[in-house]
Amino acid sequence: MNVEQNQEPQEIKKLKEIPKWTRRYTQNRTIPFLVSMAIFLLLFTAIWVPSYLGGKAYRSGSAPALWICIFALVTAYVALIFFCVPKWGGKFIERISRRLYGKEGVITLTPHIRTKKHKQLGLVVGLVFACCVVASVQLGMRGYIPIEYMQPVSVLYVVPFLVFLAIWQRPVVGPLALLWPTLYTFHAILVVADVPIQFSGKWQSLNMLIPIAGYGILCGLLGHIYSRFALRKLKKLAKAGEENSTMEPETNQ
Repeated sequence: MNVEQNQEPQEIKKLKEIPKWTRRYTQNRTIPFLVSMAIFLLLFTAIWVPSYLGGKAYRSGSAPALWICIFALVTAYVALIFFCVPKWGGKFIERISRRLYGKEGVITLTPHIRTKKHKQLGLVVGLVFACCVVASVQLGMRGYIPIEYMQPVSVLYVVPFLVFLAIWQRPVVGPLALLWPTLYTFHAILVVADVPIQFSGKWQSLNMLIPIAGYGILCGLLGHIYSRFALRKLKKLAKAGEENSTMEPETNQ
């Protein structure tokens, strides 16, 4: 009798853990995010390379090379528009993600009810963020912001935007999403402290790309690893539940 009394609370405790680990697993299924970041890097490369080579071709007077670069650049911008439209790019990423998850099936968390005001808030924040990006680029081009301090200055609008997204998308995303703005801020502190982590010359564009995309991909990979751990935990709990259910008739007898 004592054994049964001790086992019953333990079994209930395990059953109560299933929703918790299901939520953690679902929140950290970051393959769609990683696919999006990979596409972003490809598009960035597809835009940056023709722009750089096109400038050289223009200065050297090579018309064929210039037109090739223009064609490549237009193609890259068309692809960018395609992936920015949720009905096109979103569906494409969703199909890839489903194939990669394969046997794990489809599982989603229901987001908080989005009222019209919530949706408008998201739109306003997105527009403000876009304006800040354009403004900082223009100020940098005009020499008001030193190029080596573009990343620390961008903390003023990038970090609040990432924190807003992490909170606004709850409970679809978990606390790990806050690691991205944290690393971005830490990187800016290192730059201001004159730690030699900056690129120079023609590689200066990486000073923004690496903190944005690099830390984002790192957080996505950490989330994916954690989802594997949560999935194994769920399988153990489910297996324990099945074993207990098969043992119940024998204990009742």
